[in-house]
Amino acid sequence: MGLLSLLKRPKGLSNDALSQIEQVADLCTKECDSCACEDSNENSSDEAKFAKLKIEMEDPLFGSSKTSKIHFIVPTSQTDWAHDACSEKRGSVQDRVATWIDANKSQYKGGVGEVMRCSVSSMPIDIMDIDVMRGKKNNVLVLPHFLWIKNLKADDVGGTLEELVPLLVANKREELMKKDNIEEAKEQSFIFLCSHNTRDKRCGITAPILKKHFEEELREKGLFRDISDFRPDGCSVFYVNHVGGHKYAANVIIYLKKSHSLIWLARVTPKHTKSIIDLIVIPEKPKLPWPEKVRCVQKYESW
Repeated sequence: MGLLSLLKRPKGLSNDALSQIEQVADLCTKECDSCACEDSNENSSDEAKFAKLKIEMEDPLFGSSKTSKIHFIVPTSQTDWAHDACSEKRGSVQDRVATWIDANKSQYKGGVGEVMRCSVSSMPIDIMDIDVMRGKKNNVLVLPHFLWIKNLKADDVGGTLEELVPLLVANKREELMKKDNIEEAKEQSFIFLCSHNTRDKRCGITAPILKKHFEEELREKGLFRDISDFRPDGCSVFYVNHVGGHKYAANVIIYLKKSHSLIWLARVTPKHTKSIIDLIVIPEKPKLPWPEKVRCVQKYESW
């Protein structure tokens, strides 16, 4: 059990839950300086904004979300979407991907993780391509594999996913990388924040504040990457649509390439952002000072 024998169990977490978390991250057993944010005027002001929100603080979080078997993330250049985000633009790439998942998810019982899901994101689209602007073509990020499906046409979604999903579920990376339409993502990690204001205003308030703080921390360490920065490694922070559990805002979904893992946190505020970067994003193996904030974790097969 490792550190668990030394850890005072947080409220709502069983030993089994802690064991699952420890497969992905080392558990910090005490408070330390690295977990404390500098109490600047800006931090205090932003913490005060979070304090005004009605956040559910009593429910146990672990197991309140499902881990991703495959997570398709489609750029839109938007920060908010219609209530049903993937079907906002009928016939678009994201609409076709979400529809395909609904129709075919029961066929893929193997692999690591619990569900296939499709999200839309603030990642920018190519505004110079009319087919992309119309939703008829797009690049699609595939996590936890850190791969891009390039120039996927809406009319080709069904055939493409029928070809790629079995390889993704079986983690056949060599075969995937031989495909002309597959490209490896350059980032070492992605942080996704729910900003779906149409679904819940708490997300529309919390996500921009957290994004600002995360990006400040990443810039200080030379790890900030945006879509125009082609340097390898680093971390990109983007918004996504509804992920469930708005009452636990802010939700922070972290995919880590180095440790092949997913860590999904909730009830995150600005004071946590420095520790998330220092202890979760940067190390070879993440460290968790607050296991009680974990909604789910997943360790994936390496490639």
